[in-house]
Amino acid sequence: MDSHIIKSSFRQLVIAQIFGIIVNSLNATIDTMITSLYLGSVAIAATGLFVPVVTLIGISYVFIIGFQILCSRAIGKGDRDRAVSLFSTGAIFLFLCSLIIALACIFFREPLAIFLGADDSILELLKNYIFGYAFGIPAQMLLGMLTTFLPLNSNTKLLYVSIAVMIVSNIALDIIFITVFGMGLFGLGLATAISYLLSFGTAVTSFFDKDNAIHFKAGCFSFTDLWHAAVLGLPNLMFTIGCTLKGYIMNYVLISHVGSPAVAVMAVQGNICAIVGAVPVGCANAFLSLGSIYYGERDKDSLLALIRYAFKFGLILSGSVTIILMLFSSEISDIFFNAPEAAFYISERMLLIFPGFLIFNTAFSILMRIYHCQGHTILVNIFSLAENVLMALFSVAFINLIGEDSVWLSFPLSDIACLMTIALIVFVKNKCITFSVQKWSDLPEKFGADQKDIMNFTVASLEQVINISEKVIAFCREKGLSLRTSNAAGLAIEEMAGNILQHAFKDGNHIDIRIVSEERTLTIRIRDDCPDFDPKKRMKQFHENPEDRAKNIGIRLISKISDEMIHQNNIGINTLIIKIKDRILAE
Repeated sequence: MDSHIIKSSFRQLVIAQIFGIIVNSLNATIDTMITSLYLGSVAIAATGLFVPVVTLIGISYVFIIGFQILCSRAIGKGDRDRAVSLFSTGAIFLFLCSLIIALACIFFREPLAIFLGADDSILELLKNYIFGYAFGIPAQMLLGMLTTFLPLNSNTKLLYVSIAVMIVSNIALDIIFITVFGMGLFGLGLATAISYLLSFGTAVTSFFDKDNAIHFKAGCFSFTDLWHAAVLGLPNLMFTIGCTLKGYIMNYVLISHVGSPAVAVMAVQGNICAIVGAVPVGCANAFLSLGSIYYGERDKDSLLALIRYAFKFGLILSGSVTIILMLFSSEISDIFFNAPEAAFYISERMLLIFPGFLIFNTAFSILMRIYHCQGHTILVNIFSLAENVLMALFSVAFINLIGEDSVWLSFPLSDIACLMTIALIVFVKNKCITFSVQKWSDLPEKFGADQKDIMNFTVASLEQVINISEKVIAFCREKGLSLRTSNAAGLAIEEMAGNILQHAFKDGNHIDIRIVSEERTLTIRIRDDCPDFDPKKRMKQFHENPEDRAKNIGIRLISKISDEMIHQNNIGINTLIIKIKDRILAE
């Protein structure tokens, strides 16, 4: 079977995920640039102290990732109603949580600013920024969920539109509030809040359309699903706790050993890291979304092909970004600071050291998602926390030896240490040095159907479909299935794959067919990257014209003899699953 569809869907989802992640970080970067231009480095240091709180707001991804896994599994099983219920539960819960966090920031902003380390010189600045920013927290948290789920509705265009709305509105409002109304950091925070609200209002429209695979449905709240999502998202909680702790410790170390210029650079580093870090996180999340589907389908071949391609694509992409950051370290630093400032030279050196973490972090993040979708939660939780704790420890350990460079160097050192630990675990478990993808993925040898019970094909013509149909019938007979079931399988291949070829297939498209025979149940999966085509809607039209019995009689017959018939379009990939139970044990 050709792996083109696997690669194509992964690339599309990576792009969508990267843009989705950037949504949650781009506003902070824009704010930093505007602050540098109009308010100076002291104001940057004030906003930099707020970074641990922004990171903590990312705790929403504990549930977003959890619900993404559950929805992907439901999609893999073709259970659309459950996917809708899961999304609705997540949206309601995140709204309630975000409202509580926003109110806490508004009413307790002064104690919060003091706790974050603001002294008398920047206390008022930080208080004002928190006050303006807090109004957009609900939209920010919900937008994170919407951008994660938009690709599952095959609506990446709306994702890009919502990002554009956010960027344009934030830049415009930043400049207006600061230069025209003189609102300072309060205006900066308020502009960010409004831009989140506008972007959320744009993206949410996709989730009120009941024709979409994922949409909001009132009254679907489920405490059980909430608990399951929390358990699955627990690694993200560990990661968020680690990030918050890391950010707080690094800010403390820098402000006590170096001073406010280093804290200002740390704010810039956080913004840059949030954007370029979207590469490893986007690759990992894209794998998790697709990998959970293949894992739910117990499709070992596709899962292994996805793992190999995710590593290859991710490492090439992260390596390219690393080189760009290092080559343009001076130019990027010049965007935020002027050359005479100490912060400029600290920033320039930071961009020569920390980007190396991207390559190691991509490999580490993909491995964590591989273990995650298999349910190895304890291992993933430990590593998710340890990665960030190690960064903080390296920073503290080397600050007196190499100064602020210890903070930037801690990023690649932490991921290298984690990867070496994983390598040691793989060595101990297999009692040898191995580079096997399956061994490193910890995927059981007996996972999925036996190869003798599977047939895989890629087709591009009607002649191939007819040939495959005959092979499938012979395959079913060899497996002891009844003549009725065998013929139904051949007919399903001819009719469904034939319809895709006749109505949607164009040069450059691909159609993959997978047949699995297990426990006297035949599962046929037809997957293509053609324009969205829904056979179920087509069959509905056939039933609306019962007088024309001869029209599309093949598809009508398949709809009657199949026990389950599911069609879905996700991430630009059409998937049709047909299940036929062989009830005739003897002819």
